[in-house]
Amino acid sequence: MNTEEKEHIETIKTWLTTQHHLPTISDTTVHRFLHCNYYDEEKTKITIENYYTMRTRFRDLFSNPDLLCDEFQNAMSFADFIPLPKTTPEGYKVVLFRLSDTDPTHFSQRNLLRFSHICMQQVLEEHGMAAGHVIINDMTGMSLGHMRRMELFMSKNHMAFIQEAAPIRLKGSHMVNVVPFVDTLMKLMKPMMKRELYELVHLHQHKESLFPFVPQECLPAEYGGNAGTFKELRNNFYAKLLSNRDHFIRYDQENLVDDSKRPEQRGWFSMFRR
Repeated sequence: MNTEEKEHIETIKTWLTTQHHLPTISDTTVHRFLHCNYYDEEKTKITIENYYTMRTRFRDLFSNPDLLCDEFQNAMSFADFIPLPKTTPEGYKVVLFRLSDTDPTHFSQRNLLRFSHICMQQVLEEHGMAAGHVIINDMTGMSLGHMRRMELFMSKNHMAFIQEAAPIRLKGSHMVNVVPFVDTLMKLMKPMMKRELYELVHLHQHKESLFPFVPQECLPAEYGGNAGTFKELRNNFYAKLLSNRDHFIRYDQENLVDDSKRPEQRGWFSMFRR
């Protein structure tokens, strides 16, 4: 951390002393918020406000984050969420998602989105200072049966959080092995996406067209890469998540806003002051 970064952290910490509705935020977390906003202090303040307020308001996404409860066990049974060990040449951390169980009767979008936020929390706590992040969604086995189980309102909240609150430098979102109805899916999602995010989305009929963005050697063995097999990567990451189970539960309890202490706000958050 250089001197300029330390000065930015001190400025945000001073501002936080006036924001009594927010929880206690560590220097490391402040640094992560600054980093994702390229050290723009005003944008960092907005992201911090959005992050904690949305976590408090969107309880359908964040409440009771106990990895041993039925909801999360369900998500872990049908979804592979895998941070890859190697970064791209640009220094981007890559996260890959796929369905490990493609039976749509086992699929729950609610459980999946809740689980994905815990996964991303773990990734960002470890690699939040990466130069950027790339998300790969392997659509192999996805069907209209899965699409029929999606909830528009929950998708909207999820997209709002990713775009307005998540402390992440998103550099690309890649859909690989796209299914015939991907155009319909994108039409549903486009109204929820800012132009900047929409332009980061890339559709790939086959995995080979992904390689210019994420080199093959960074990917799992099933893609011809050197990162290990899906099973190995999944088992290692899920074991780490389970070992941090108490941390996720405690984090949720300790990182909510108190709207009764919220100062006068302009814009969207003014509605929450009591």
